[in-house]
Amino acid sequence: MNVVPRLWPRALLVVVLFGACVAACAPPGPAPITSTTTIPAAVDCSLRTAGADLHGCDLRGENLSNADLAGANLSGAILVSTYLYLADLTNADLSGAEMSNANLQGAVMIGAKFSDANLSSTYFFMANLTGATLVRSNLSNANLQESLLGGADLTGANLSGSYAYGSDLSSAILRSANLANANMQNVNFSQADLTGANTSGAYFFGSTWMNTTCPNGVALSAECLV
Repeated sequence: MNVVPRLWPRALLVVVLFGACVAACAPPGPAPITSTTTIPAAVDCSLRTAGADLHGCDLRGENLSNADLAGANLSGAILVSTYLYLADLTNADLSGAEMSNANLQGAVMIGAKFSDANLSSTYFFMANLTGATLVRSNLSNANLQESLLGGADLTGANLSGSYAYGSDLSSAILRSANLANANMQNVNFSQADLTGANTSGAYFFGSTWMNTTCPNGVALSAECLV
């Protein structure tokens, strides 16, 4: 009796069913990887335009006189010994910037942000820093002669050894600032807040005091007893 022909259809059916099971029962493979992360474009440190993104750029020693950098992002930038004579830095962000020995003579920096910036020995002669934020900035030995700092926030700033002859610090916030050995001759301190400021060795001859909050927290319209 010929058995093979009768078993062949059953064997074929088993193979077909087994193959279907393998295809259906196998665990699914890994899903394709799709990234939703946007890779930021590289910062173009050659830009010299208003609103430019120059954060972290190394611009040390460059001549940026008369540059229009209003609203630019220069946070964390290196501007050591950079020449910014008459530059426009209105509302620019220079937070954490390294700017020691920079020349900012006559520069316009209204509303600019300098929090935690290193501005030691920087030249600010006749600069406009009205309403600027200089919280915890290092202004030691800086030249601020005849600069406009009305309404500026210098909370915790280090102005030790600075030269600010004839500057306007009216309505400025100098809470806990370090003014040790600073020359503040003929400075306008009207309505300024010096609560907790260190004024040891500072020179205040000829300065204006009108409703000024002294280091001891008392508001006076006469020279603070420093």
